[in-house]
Amino acid sequence: MTSTRTIQRDLTALHQLGVPVWTRTGPAGGVGLVDGWSSPITGMTASELQALLIGEAGSRDLGLHPHYETACLKMLGTTAAREPGVGSVSERFLIDHERWFAEPERPASLPVVSQAVWSGRRLRIEYSRGTRLVDPLGLVLKTDVWYLVAAHRRQTRTYRLSRIASAEIQSESAWRPEDFSLAAYWEGSRRTFQDSVRRVPVRLSLPASSLEVLREAVPGPGTESACASARRVGDRVELDLPMEHEDITVAQLVQVPGVEVQEPPAVRDALFRRGAELVARNRSTTPNDREESR
Repeated sequence: MTSTRTIQRDLTALHQLGVPVWTRTGPAGGVGLVDGWSSPITGMTASELQALLIGEAGSRDLGLHPHYETACLKMLGTTAAREPGVGSVSERFLIDHERWFAEPERPASLPVVSQAVWSGRRLRIEYSRGTRLVDPLGLVLKTDVWYLVAAHRRQTRTYRLSRIASAEIQSESAWRPEDFSLAAYWEGSRRTFQDSVRRVPVRLSLPASSLEVLREAVPGPGTESACASARRVGDRVELDLPMEHEDITVAQLVQVPGVEVQEPPAVRDALFRRGAELVARNRSTTPNDREESR
């Protein structure tokens, strides 16, 4: 049974897509399309539409890439797409979702999990912490890493697919919270995760010219906010930046030229030890020094 709120949400989505839908209240009321309206895209199958909405990267991993390519060709065949220059978009713009110097994850469980998501069936998974009987709510592709959002005992959780050893679709239908929004859940989960890993308040002093390097070494909205509120002190700037635990913080800051940790002392000492070790191992030596070190 479909709830009233679900129908209202679907109608809103159709309006946002430009579909002219009318609604009428009363005994003879209902919902319908404006007379004479037709979609500019004809012959789009459900698989092609799904692939187009998911995008190229997700479609490739889900085995829908041929449907994605066909959908793109149909899009280019519409009257609107025959405007000058539209046909050459793929030759002028390319989106590469994969990271440098890293093989993207190809989880073995992805086909089964995606089928459970599409069909709305419960799923039994072997996860790193044991067996779980879950209600799949959606799949998220973060850069090139797949996550399953699912309810376990009616509590929403996030599971990394590469850590799912096996997955089996169950016969019963999955439970789904009314008005659940995958996008809203993921945004909240992402913010909570970022806040949880950045718990160490670090006070830094660095040359103003090193701010861009700091942004690259410690990416994220927290760094952008800290840089924007940095205090100028001569040719240097001072700022307060929430960072991760000591090892990761030192590994990030060692990349920033001229950086000085003012607080906390533990991070300052750890950065000093890392710098001293690098100096000792990379000190220039004369031929006599090399002979003595043998």
